[in-house]
Amino acid sequence: MIRDDAGPALLEGAERADIAGVSIELIRQGQGRPLVFLHGMDGLEGSLDLLRRLSRNFEVVAPSHPGFGASELPASFDTVDDIAYLYLDLIETLDLADAIVVGMSFGGWIAAEMLIKSTRGISHAVLGAPLGLRGPDRRRNDITDIFMMPAPAAERLMQVTERPDVNLAAMDTSRLRRTLRNREAVSLFGWSPYLNDPKLRQRLHRIGVPTLVLWGADDALIPPRYGESYASALPDARLHTIDRCGHRIHVDQPEQLAELILQFASTGRTREAKHARLAV
Repeated sequence: MIRDDAGPALLEGAERADIAGVSIELIRQGQGRPLVFLHGMDGLEGSLDLLRRLSRNFEVVAPSHPGFGASELPASFDTVDDIAYLYLDLIETLDLADAIVVGMSFGGWIAAEMLIKSTRGISHAVLGAPLGLRGPDRRRNDITDIFMMPAPAAERLMQVTERPDVNLAAMDTSRLRRTLRNREAVSLFGWSPYLNDPKLRQRLHRIGVPTLVLWGADDALIPPRYGESYASALPDARLHTIDRCGHRIHVDQPEQLAELILQFASTGRTREAKHARLAV
């Protein structure tokens, strides 16, 4: 595991921030209501197009998770819980209020773990194909095991948008280090139990803010029924399925995703409206 403090170079436009003694890579752009964006398994660099779109309407605060990108990986960090507490510290350190928390895939799992602990400073949550939930049948794994297949095959599961195979040999050193750190960090935090917290389901009732759960209709990593299970465990949630979209919603449908976030953030919620579809 790559644990050096310096890590690869920062992304263009990113800065280094100290949060509770942890040095993290952080992008802050745009103006308006704060939106904390938690990236997926492809790292912060995989969401740059979406961040540009969101920054038209929000002040976007987007960290690279510990061990990802150019963020430090403290020796004591080995669970998603560790990241969740760090990001609660981030919200407090930056004195954010009325913030929207948006988490995609692995970042959605982090967001859920944050919200069951505290919603201080947070008004809305958007979980895009979040990991973290163990299915009702413990003998069956609802999430395809990406650790048991070659990296190119796992990548092809993630999105319906075509992308060339990643050629590690052709990458410059900084990008290569980012790619390898991202993969290693996913393994560190998601290896066992596999991409889930066995106790998360019984705690989701603690999330006391309106929540939008998004799922790609063509998600080949996690079936849409997993999204239905996630939304049903939340006290104030709606589920919206996006057509022509795989697991990486931010790659397949960034414009629609940005519009859904903007629309949802401007609404209140009632329990009776649970599972209503947004008109986009």
